[in-house]
Amino acid sequence: MKHKVLVVDLDGTLYSINTFHHFLKFLLIHCIKNFELFLLVKIVTIIKFRITRLISHSKMKYYILSYIKDKQNINYSEFAHKISKYKNIIPEVSNSNYDTKILATAAPLCYAEIISIENNFHFCSATDFPKAGFHNFSENIRETKKINVMHILKRNNSTEIDTFITDHIDDLPLMKISNKNIIINSNKELESQLKSNSIEFETLRV
Repeated sequence: MKHKVLVVDLDGTLYSINTFHHFLKFLLIHCIKNFELFLLVKIVTIIKFRITRLISHSKMKYYILSYIKDKQNINYSEFAHKISKYKNIIPEVSNSNYDTKILATAAPLCYAEIISIENNFHFCSATDFPKAGFHNFSENIRETKKINVMHILKRNNSTEIDTFITDHIDDLPLMKISNKNIIINSNKELESQLKSNSIEFETLRV
C-alpha cells in the first residue's frame, strides 16, 4: 500500500499570520514583564536595523535566536497557545488518509515544533537555534527547506510528497517535487509565477 505524505507550510498557510512577527512582540512583552532590559534593548535594536534595511530578515532572525537560545524562562507553549486563534481550517490537515504529515516552515523550531505536535503532525522541519556564526546559520527556507523535508522522508522510507500546501512562491522547490499543490488564498501575481514555472495547483480560500 502506498505511503501517503502531506507537507504543510505554517505562516500564511496553517496560520493566517506571520508567526515570527508575533513572536517578536511576545519577546518584547516577556522582557518588560521580567525586567530583562538588556535583552529588550538588543531585540529592539535588531528590529530597528531590520526596519531600516540595514540587515536582512535572515540576519535579524539569526540575532534574535542567538539572543534567546540559552534562555530558560521563555514560555514557548504560552506563545503557541496565544496564536492558535489564527489557525486556518484546512481539510487535508485533519485527513487521516495521510500516513506522514510534516509541518515545514522557516519559523523558529522552538515554537513551531509545539504547534506541529498540537496539530497532530508527525514531524516538524523549522529553523533551529544557531550553533555558530551567521555564515553557518541555516534558515529553513526555499531549497534548504526542500532538502530538510526530503531528509525526513528518506529517514522514514518515503520517496515522494503526495500533497503540499503553501501560500508563497518561496516554496517553489517543494512545489516542483510534489504530486499535488494546494495554494492558500492565491492571487493573480502568484498564480502567474506558478504558471510560468509550469506548476499545476489548486487554490483554497480560507
